[in-house]
Formats: sequence, C-alpha cells, structure tokens
Amino acid sequence: MRKTVLVLLTIAGLILAGCGPAVMPQNTQTESGEQFVVALPQLVVDFDAAGNPSIMGMNLVDAGKMIGQDLSGMGLSNVPIAPGIKLIDSLMAANVQNVELRQTGDGVAVLVNGKALPHIAWTDESLKQATDVAAMFNVQGLDLIKKVLPIVRRLGVNVVLRFPPQPGAEVIPLTDPNVPIPTPKVDDGPDSIVAHMEVKYDGQGVPSILGISARDLQAMGLNLPLALAPSVIEALQRNNIKTMELRSKPDGIFVYANDVALPNLSWDNTMLLNAADLYGQMNPTSPYVAAVKQFLPAINNVNIDLLLHFPTADGQ
Repeated sequence: MRKTVLVLLTIAGLILAGCGPAVMPQNTQTESGEQFVVALPQLVVDFDAAGNPSIMGMNLVDAGKMIGQDLSGMGLSNVPIAPGIKLIDSLMAANVQNVELRQTGDGVAVLVNGKALPHIAWTDESLKQATDVAAMFNVQGLDLIKKVLPIVRRLGVNVVLRFPPQPGAEVIPLTDPNVPIPTPKVDDGPDSIVAHMEVKYDGQGVPSILGISARDLQAMGLNLPLALAPSVIEALQRNNIKTMELRSKPDGIFVYANDVALPNLSWDNTMLLNAADLYGQMNPTSPYVAAVKQFLPAINNVNIDLLLHFPTADGQ
C-alpha cells in the first residue's frame, strides 16, 4: 500500500510539474450565488507513432503496471477505423497533430490543430432538463447526478492529445488554455431551407400531420419511419413530457422538452468549415469530400422547426 501511494504521488508530481497554470472555467458562480471552482492544469498526453501514450516522457502503460492497473486501453496501437487501417496511422497521414478538449463551463469545446469544431454546449437549466428526460429511460442515480452537474460545469479541465507530425511538416502549436474560446457567431444570412411542422401522436404512437395519419400515408404508398412504440408513449406520459422540439438556428441544433432546452450542438460558419476541412484531411480519397465541403457550411442557414406533441396522461 505504501509503495502504491508513493508511486501515485510521484506520478502526480511529475504530471503537475510538467503542466501549465490552472485552466479557469468561464463560470465560477452557482445559480444560488455561491462561489465554487476547481481549476486543473492543462494535461497533454503524447502519442508516439505506434500509438503508445505518455505524459512528460512517462509511458502510461508502464505507469499503470507500477500501481497494478491495466492502462493499455488508453493506447491507439490497436484501434482500427477500417480494415487494415489504424487510427494512429490515419491521424498522422492527415497531419492531425493535436486534439484539444476544453470544459469551458458552457460545454466541451473541441479543437483540432487549434481550429474549433462543432461541440456540445449546455447551461445549468439544460443539464437539469436532460436528467429529467433521462428519467424515462430508468437511469440510476439521477438525484445524485442532478446535484453533481452544477459542480461539473465549474471544473476547469483541459486535455490535449498530441500526435507525431508528418516528416518535414511544421509543428502546429497548442492554443493558449487561458485565452477564452470565442462563442459561436450568429450568421444573419438568408435561409437556404425553411421547414416548420407539427406532428401529433396518439396513444398508440401513431403520428399525424394536419390530420393526416401515418396510416393514411401508408395507404398512399408512403411509409415514413415516424411511429413510436406504445411503451415509449407510456414512458413520455409517465414523466409528463408533452412536447419535444427540434429547432435549427444559425448557432446550432437545439432540442427542447416541454419548451425547456436540452444540451445542444453548437456551431457557427467557421466551425462548420473547419469540420468540412477536417473530413477532407482524414478522407482525401473519398468521393464525398466535395459534397461535404458544400453541404456542412450550408447547414448554418437551414431553418427547421419540428414540434412533436404527445398525448397527455389521465389526470395530468
């Protein structure tokens, strides 16, 4: 036991010695006005050409053996993405030198080679609403999760995965963890597509639009996969979820339950362009590169609003 504690302290000391200053989250105050923040230093995990991870030159698999833990699962040496193609080889071939995950307090920002990508965003209210919706799936420990979520938003966490550059390629520097990541910019351009509709479900999970049910559409030869199992309808009623809404905006995709937002996918035009460019880097021979580079930025101006109504249970 003493040896294990000593090894752990040694490893922690090495990690802290090699890390930068604490990364402060953008939110440090709770809704009740109490101060709470835990800011950790940026943690950089280096992978070699074989996919073996290390921190400050310390091999994590070997470090795990010292404390009796199997950390081999953290390596990328045996992670395939296609037959005969390993993830580490694909990343190096595309010159992906670093991937950064930063908990900003408003979500988990994702940067590849310093360029921001679409990412998950949230607020205290949306996280709480997500746990309420999760109740219909019988997720265990939701009461404790609700208490912990405000703490999670106020943790300063910044993890960087760094990969070997291509031979002769210029090294791409890491971003400054203390420089806030800009919030998505709203593009006020004209809508490319507008689609607003409401779908009403009956107690058997059969949907209808403007009084035309899925059964009517099926009789006309249109079989749309919109029906829900009666058990799903029962779960929605049991948790008093009367509406779900999917809405696209210039700064992301938003989902609402009973008119309250859930965690959303956040983006702007620059982030979508970065995602399209990354797809081209990772799939240079794909026949879909041109289509992706044209389609992804166009999502920014799509105006879609799909509102689902569910039957109310007796007594509600």
